[in-house]
Amino acid sequence: MVPGGGAVASAPISTGPITPGPITPGPIDTSPVQSAPINQGSYSMPSTPSGIPSANTGGGLSADEQLDGPVLALLTTAQQQQASGDLNGASSSLERAQRVAPREPQVLYRLAQVRMAQGDAPQAEQFARRGLTFANGRSALQASLWELIAQAREKQGDSSGAALARQKAKVSL
Repeated sequence: MVPGGGAVASAPISTGPITPGPITPGPIDTSPVQSAPINQGSYSMPSTPSGIPSANTGGGLSADEQLDGPVLALLTTAQQQQASGDLNGASSSLERAQRVAPREPQVLYRLAQVRMAQGDAPQAEQFARRGLTFANGRSALQASLWELIAQAREKQGDSSGAALARQKAKVSL
């Protein structure tokens, strides 16, 4: 019953297909739709891409600090690109990862590594220093970032700054 109204007649529900919009004449394909199998092979995502410090190599993530899927996928892609010599591609992937997770020190660490490989020591140092601001409580990662800063400073001719950074890397461990 509709409020404020009388009896309402309802039309029976149609069981035929609904075709929205204008119907255009043409041949009709009545063959059954073929679908691809859902499970074709298997793929397992690596826990962390190589090239990123892991807990047993002096830097990285503890069990409660695992990266989410998109960032991990971008880091993995960047590592593969860097390994194949595509530093620009690796840089692009890492910059995308940084847009997704701007405060993730792992991403900043990898960006610093790629910048060093590209010969841009000042920017490598900048990324590594920024990574340090977000790596609190992750001493192994902090040590790796300080080591990158030391390398960048050496490339820039700052041997005393490099020595200081190496001391801080040792303290971080």
